[in-house]
Amino acid sequence: MLRSMAKGKTADVDELVDRGLRAVEDDELDTAESILDDLRGSVGENQPRVLHLAGMLAWAQGDLERATGYLMQAADGAPDRADVQLDCAECLFAGEEIEEAEAQARAALALPGISKAQTDDGRLLLAQIRLSGDDPDEALEILAQIDPSLHDHPAFLSTRGSAHMAAGKLDRAVEDLRAAIKHEPDDGDLHYQLALVLGAAGDSDGAVAAMLRVRELDAAEDGESEQPSYADAQELRSRLEDVFEQLPDPLLRLVAHAPITVQTRATEEQVRAGIDPRNVVAFCGTRKQGEDEAELTGIVIMRDLLPEADDDDQDDDGADAVETEMFYGLMDELQSFFQRDDVVMAQA
Repeated sequence: MLRSMAKGKTADVDELVDRGLRAVEDDELDTAESILDDLRGSVGENQPRVLHLAGMLAWAQGDLERATGYLMQAADGAPDRADVQLDCAECLFAGEEIEEAEAQARAALALPGISKAQTDDGRLLLAQIRLSGDDPDEALEILAQIDPSLHDHPAFLSTRGSAHMAAGKLDRAVEDLRAAIKHEPDDGDLHYQLALVLGAAGDSDGAVAAMLRVRELDAAEDGESEQPSYADAQELRSRLEDVFEQLPDPLLRLVAHAPITVQTRATEEQVRAGIDPRNVVAFCGTRKQGEDEAELTGIVIMRDLLPEADDDDQDDDGADAVETEMFYGLMDELQSFFQRDDVVMAQA
């Protein structure tokens, strides 16, 4: 059917692209790829809507760099389509291309033909972008422009909760996040956000309860796994020791003496003791409190939270993905356990 389609039938192209996008959204990636192949054969790979589908499919397949390239081409070729502009902005944002994402979102919102639903989606995205740019006040201003009928949506509430937290309005952040959780009680990310806000507000018991719920939900989603073998544990210990070599001497002296163990994920007891169930590296012992110095008794690697270790598993800078995760997990623990914000941030 597609092979005989005339190149000028834009309505047919739009219908097929929409089918392909729905397939991507439904995680039917083989179907989407088949539609994309047929479209490329009939109207060419550089048609803007074909590029739109190619970008969304590449994104769903985990190739963010290729997805961004396709979507930027699509946005250039279809500057009047808000859906293409917004998908491009969201993809850029996912890739931490903050300035480009903001420009794309603002361009979409300025289109005269943008629909009301697209306007609200665009404002939510722009608020998230401004929040990532450390401007919670503008984020809150943008959120206030969204249709009030959507103010009870979990995505709106979680974004506003994050903005309130960043603005220091912790009570309002807790209120927003608890409201979001009422709608999505099994969303681990919402419970994690709530735990961070409660911790910042000084509600240690509430923060621990929320973190325990995070651990429960994450473990249920991932399923059971076997305990690390001796060989696996040895390898991961060796890789963390390689990460230690990147530390300046003042930080290295804080951790070099501690024994390293490996387990699947944090236990309930460890979470109750203050360990973040989503951190790949955890410090055991007594955390620094006021004038009382920290006492580190051990370091734990949470194997199930690390990316799969493949020979070709490298990040965009060519660094080992497992060791990169270990490095940032180590930085997080140094910061929170020893309250060494000044040294850690200087190294980040």
